Amino acid sequence: MLIPESKPELPALKNQKGQTFVEFILVLMILATISFGFMKGFSHLIGARWEVMLKIIARPNTIEFPSN
Repeated sequence: MLIPESKPELPALKNQKGQTFVEFILVLMILATISFGFMKGFSHLIGARWEVMLKIIARPNTIEFPSN
């Protein structure tokens, strides 16, 4: 007579009520960190471009318009 192999029973995990909340907080922290990193990087890049455009606009104008 063959005896079927019994599967080892895994211990039941108890008290998982807060796991979803903890995972949500961790994902939220990761997204916030990535967002602030992008904002800091892009704001520096955008600020540099605005500075270049401001210098172009504010440079002395050498074009002379013909008089009537």
